[in-house]
Amino acid sequence: MLGNWHILIFFITIIIQLPFKIETKKVAKKEIINNEVKINESLPVPMINRSFISFKKSEYQGSSKYKIGVCFIGKNFSTMLEKIFCFINSTKNKIKYMFSTCDRKHRYQSLRKMQKAYKLGSVKKLFKEYKMLMVVRNPVDRLISGFMQLCYFRIFLKPDEDYCYKCGKDLSCFIDRLQNELWKVAKNEKIPNQFHDYHFYPQTWQCAYFKHKNEYTYIKYPSKKKNSFYDQLIYYMGKAGVPKNDITYINERMRSTGTKHVTNSKDATKVYKDALFSNTNLIKKVCTIFYHDFIEFGFKFPSQCDQFKNATIS
Repeated sequence: MLGNWHILIFFITIIIQLPFKIETKKVAKKEIINNEVKINESLPVPMINRSFISFKKSEYQGSSKYKIGVCFIGKNFSTMLEKIFCFINSTKNKIKYMFSTCDRKHRYQSLRKMQKAYKLGSVKKLFKEYKMLMVVRNPVDRLISGFMQLCYFRIFLKPDEDYCYKCGKDLSCFIDRLQNELWKVAKNEKIPNQFHDYHFYPQTWQCAYFKHKNEYTYIKYPSKKKNSFYDQLIYYMGKAGVPKNDITYINERMRSTGTKHVTNSKDATKVYKDALFSNTNLIKKVCTIFYHDFIEFGFKFPSQCDQFKNATIS
């Protein structure tokens, strides 16, 4: 009888302690997650060694006639580049060509699909025979431009469309959730959102950059004072053999034609950009998100991110 009493006490003790142990494990797990979040906030988002192929994005376009191609990156002059490549590929009477007329038949989801369409034996041969351009932009300017277009002005969006993590016009909220998503994608915990990928993910995550970084020709796209950028683009078109009359037309159109989602000239954009730079913690977070864009493409870090200038992070 005494033995049964001891067994009863033993089981009662276990039952009493069980909720406490479960709660302790929950607290410990929560602390681990919180610590991981804090570490992620202070470390640069890593470069990755994979691409996110998407029909919606179809980021490659080229001209087999002139042996020149481009990889599109959202907010990096991509809309105008598409029009330019549609124009040089056009077989219609170019005197009557409408520069706004364009379709996606010359766009490709991957370098391999582009290589096969041009009947080349390999992607390596594509880069050898074609001048492949990649237009890059200051990461802060690109982030602000995308945020203002899609979150503040909501250009071209339907009322029920949301690409801003349900943050509305809250830039701080947006940056926090973008950072969180990027870490999840980097750790293979999340399938990337293709719309976010194209407009907001690091430029070093685009264009199979991890594999072909030494094979692209890079042109920097400034938010203002674009003449040098236009001149470089025209130079490469000329080197590719695009006729002078076509180049003259392209030159005139790209300098005079605006796009409806241009945001850098708007007053609200300046307000948001100033607010970002005045928030030290937030701009540092942006530097961790786009650390490799700053380093790889030679863009100057904001002064608030001086600690990143000489950092050696893989």
